[in-house]
Amino acid sequence: MPVSGPHPCSVVLERNPRVSELQLSIPTINLLLALVHLRGSGTTTDFKELYGAESVGKGELKEITEHGLVKRHKEGRGYRYKLTDDGRLEARRLLRGARPEKVSVRTARVLWAIANDLSAHLDRIGAEFADVYPAEEPEPPAAPETAVSETEAAIREAYPNLLGPVNEWVPLRHLREHLADIDRDELDKTLTELFGAHEIVLIPESNQKTLTEADREAAVWIGGRYLHLLAIEAR
Repeated sequence: MPVSGPHPCSVVLERNPRVSELQLSIPTINLLLALVHLRGSGTTTDFKELYGAESVGKGELKEITEHGLVKRHKEGRGYRYKLTDDGRLEARRLLRGARPEKVSVRTARVLWAIANDLSAHLDRIGAEFADVYPAEEPEPPAAPETAVSETEAAIREAYPNLLGPVNEWVPLRHLREHLADIDRDELDKTLTELFGAHEIVLIPESNQKTLTEADREAAVWIGGRYLHLLAIEAR
């Protein structure tokens, strides 16, 4: 059974609390990032070839040794510098953070070398910049507001004026009389559309014996039956 866990090639490093949020000088940043590119270990000769540094200054040396970011030992006539776990974590923090002020030309050269490393890594894993910087999903267009026709507006305006004191149902006969200036076909079409969209309720008169000839004439034919009464719920 497969056991979940970190990738076999990954190493989880725990940060020394003493080196959190350091304010490093630009030359020290250059040194750390150069060692990242050099796979964690390099000499002053390597630094000169990579970004033109003739030597590691006293200021950088003090910073890297005080905080345990890099170890140094004698090698031949010069020194070899080796990145510690804390140094790797600090370099990772630097690349995640905001651009430091007054970066130098040497910094640009080191960062370009790291950019080449990242490009080579993309080649190895078969990825492209489009995988790193996916296109932003366009926001879905806002749903267009449904235009209310003049006939619908007239129906909605008339409805509360036609309600009885205790009854929420308005006979279509009263609606038609109130909207006599609207063509019958147009009114029937709008009532049918609103009914189909569940914007209004239309029902037949349950007591057909109470219907007058005018009530029957005013009914609307929907779904194989005549509907005589209208109700509109408040929005």
